[in-house]
Amino acid sequence: MVKKKTLGSKILDAAILILTALTHWVVFYFIIITACKSKTESARFSLALPKEWALLENLKFVFTYNHGAVFQAFYNSLILTACSIFVLVIVAAMAAFVLQRRRNRICQASNKLILAGLIVPASVIPTYWMLSILGVANTLPGLILVEVATLFPFATMMYKGFIATLPREIDEAALLDGCGSLRLFFRIIFPLLKPITAAVVILRSIVVYNDFQNPQYFMSGAKSQTVQLFTYSLKSAFTTDYGHLFAAILVVAFPMIVLYAVLNRSILEGMVAGSVKG
Repeated sequence: MVKKKTLGSKILDAAILILTALTHWVVFYFIIITACKSKTESARFSLALPKEWALLENLKFVFTYNHGAVFQAFYNSLILTACSIFVLVIVAAMAAFVLQRRRNRICQASNKLILAGLIVPASVIPTYWMLSILGVANTLPGLILVEVATLFPFATMMYKGFIATLPREIDEAALLDGCGSLRLFFRIIFPLLKPITAAVVILRSIVVYNDFQNPQYFMSGAKSQTVQLFTYSLKSAFTTDYGHLFAAILVVAFPMIVLYAVLNRSILEGMVAGSVKG
């Protein structure tokens, strides 16, 4: 029997909802309104409407700055995000399947290492040293490896939770029919992981796309800039034009805002499906 909510709980829920909405929308409003202001007005950091609307001029500056460097930054970020997420999905799903289905000491130790990866932060110097040994330091493949390694523990845990809801009889039936391990995974198990894969792709794509630290540490050169490094390049130590800076933030954030708005239901479905065991 479902209990009816009391008036007090309804008021509390409404207050939390309003507070959450205000917290997010005030920040978003501030970004938009500052992007519409001139250099002088934007420096005041006010929530007031601009006296002179300068959004078009600010956007024009962003797209023409440094010979259109924003387009190269978009290209770099999209390639980095797409490649990182593709590798992550395959590797994390396969690892989660093995760790969930097999119960031995190696898998138990691997589970502990993965959990440690969620807690212990990566160190920059050993990571760069390892990339140098592999010959991929200051390259896009090296940065992809770093992103995949960083996101691997979280993605694996998400996949493990979902795979736990799949009956083992599916595996047994496929193996009895002569299906090999790889064919079992890619032809039978992996298609069943679509809900959680959608959640992993969307959530982790946002993380990779918005990553500032790893590209700054492990990539160098103006042509290898990501969108976050491009935005940071607009900030000066002395005379920053915050109208230009916030216009760049709008441009950079737009793809992820659209992605989340279109696919937010897939995120919820994937998260819920992986949290309920049947």
